[in-house]
Amino acid sequence: MNVKKISGIAAGIALAFGMMAPASAVTLVAGDLKITFNAFDAGTVNYGNSVGEKCSSVGGCDSVAGIKQAPKSYGSEDTWGIFSVQSITSVSTGDFIFRGGEDGKYLTGMFGGIKDTYVEVSGIRNPLTATLGTGGWLNMYLTNNNYNASFGPNGRTGEKDYNGITNVGGDLALSAVFGAGVIGGDPEFTYQSTFQNSTVGGASSGYLDVTGGSWANLFNTNSQLDPNGNAHDLYLKTTYSQTGASLGAGWTVDASGDVLGEVGEVPEPGSVALLGLGLAGLATLRRRRRA
Repeated sequence: MNVKKISGIAAGIALAFGMMAPASAVTLVAGDLKITFNAFDAGTVNYGNSVGEKCSSVGGCDSVAGIKQAPKSYGSEDTWGIFSVQSITSVSTGDFIFRGGEDGKYLTGMFGGIKDTYVEVSGIRNPLTATLGTGGWLNMYLTNNNYNASFGPNGRTGEKDYNGITNVGGDLALSAVFGAGVIGGDPEFTYQSTFQNSTVGGASSGYLDVTGGSWANLFNTNSQLDPNGNAHDLYLKTTYSQTGASLGAGWTVDASGDVLGEVGEVPEPGSVALLGLGLAGLATLRRRRRA
């Protein structure tokens, strides 16, 4: 069944149930996708410039002298933040599926719960800090508001709550946890990050396993294989640095990056309409509106 026909059926079913077809909803199609985002992170830094291992357990990393714990962190948490999706594109075709703010819709969210579990410093002239983390979660919401990073870390009102993201009546589109067993075959580590001590500029990455949200069944595809052969649903990678925008609001760094994954087969048209997601090919609908 082609995209145009699915779209028509979904709209018809929506009207039959007395609902308006959601003209501003995010719509997806089966295939490979790239989700591009901007983010602001609160992180633990200042492990020192002396070369060598700094810690090899959560408790040991918490007790390293001189560290600057991530602001507004919960327990032993060392990395958390907020993000806003800029676009979703098809990797194979390059077509845009979603742009942040288009039709008044935004995809924003929070991530957190990552705990530094192993840290080492290398390099004498230009020290680098490498961290391996455990745990971690991510929640993404479809809302009518973009995030407001100027609240800084103080905008966090609960472990998984942030002002302007979780309190504005949005729909939970996707929730996930960072997948373990990725780094060196170790079943513990879920996240890796490396930054230059002089600038706190660097990069990080991790795999995600979908756990819930209205898009869970679409993204729960186990399409991303890590270097150890373990299957995950999504692969996240970021680059980050300290800038005036991040430091001025109290963040450790601001970041940009993308998430790679695949979307499975869309639901039956009736389910599409009832969910209000219109998963039937946004590109086609846009071309029709602009014609």
